[in-house]
Amino acid sequence: MTTPPSPFENLKNLAEQEDPTERAKNVGKVLEAIPALQHWLREVRQGAVQEMRSDGMSHAEVGKQLGLSRARAQQIAEGRATGKRAEKPTAPDA
Repeated sequence: MTTPPSPFENLKNLAEQEDPTERAKNVGKVLEAIPALQHWLREVRQGAVQEMRSDGMSHAEVGKQLGLSRARAQQIAEGRATGKRAEKPTAPDA
């Protein structure tokens, strides 16, 4: 087995479980929780960017510190999504 990417090394114990049924169930639970984890991480990042802004940094300065564009720093501060997260799901044709 390979080692999970940083910072997820502590999940390696899932791959090392002896019982394949339990291993599959436990990994499935983690996979199902990934969207919630991503949402939480976005909120943490947004809060950090908002804190940087409250400390007097411009969006351009925040972007430079984080290796992002000014526009992306502003989007994060405002909680705006980009890419697939920004796409609205469409209702299937009836």
